Amino acid sequence: MIGIIGAMAEEIELFKKNMEIRATHNYARTEYSVGSISGQEVVLLQSGIGKVKSTISTQILIDHFDIDMIIFTGLAGALAPNLRRGDLVVSNQVVQYDFDLTAFGRRHGELPDIGRLLEPDPKLVKFMCYAYDDIFKGAKDAPQLIVGAICSGDKFITDRRDIAWLQREFGGVATEMEGAAVGYTCSVNDVKFVILRTISDTGGNRAADDFDAYLKVASENSFKIVSTMLRVMSYRDAVV
Repeated sequence: MIGIIGAMAEEIELFKKNMEIRATHNYARTEYSVGSISGQEVVLLQSGIGKVKSTISTQILIDHFDIDMIIFTGLAGALAPNLRRGDLVVSNQVVQYDFDLTAFGRRHGELPDIGRLLEPDPKLVKFMCYAYDDIFKGAKDAPQLIVGAICSGDKFITDRRDIAWLQREFGGVATEMEGAAVGYTCSVNDVKFVILRTISDTGGNRAADDFDAYLKVASENSFKIVSTMLRVMSYRDAVV
């Protein structure tokens, strides 16, 4: 079974509308919908914003359902200067940039048990890219897709200095508030994962306004990629 997670209601709205829901369960003030999307058995949930809430929701998902892999999807801010609103980022690494043990000689984001940069499942990254090709190949004005590092922390980034630091310190291409926490939770439970983010803003003082204005379009792009991925991938190949 596949877990699909978004932080906000708007980020999972299209998934819920296009899902055949058979049952719902509530744990820790979070609703878990069980059913199917694009022929795949899934559990869909809105985790809530931030690393703590997304960690709690992910652990409950793994504990209560027969989950083979998790897809986290939603919006992000751009770190790479060539990214624009509507572009897509698939994680090949995730890092908690605000985890700081530098006082003990460790690098920013370095966790004692797993190190600094955590890698999602490479097969799932490939399937994400295949889905993008199926949807947008040859299309006029298609969004870009970039595979790269996603930086997660409990802060909505608006300062250009923070953007420059995240890009230079971690090689980050996008920043958000949940992905690395979900990835860490999956890692310690031996569950495969991948993160897909659609760029909603490019930082700066107008980032919050851009985020709200572009939420609907960005969520549509995320839904297209994930639903296509579910439809075209061989489930066995993806989870083996």
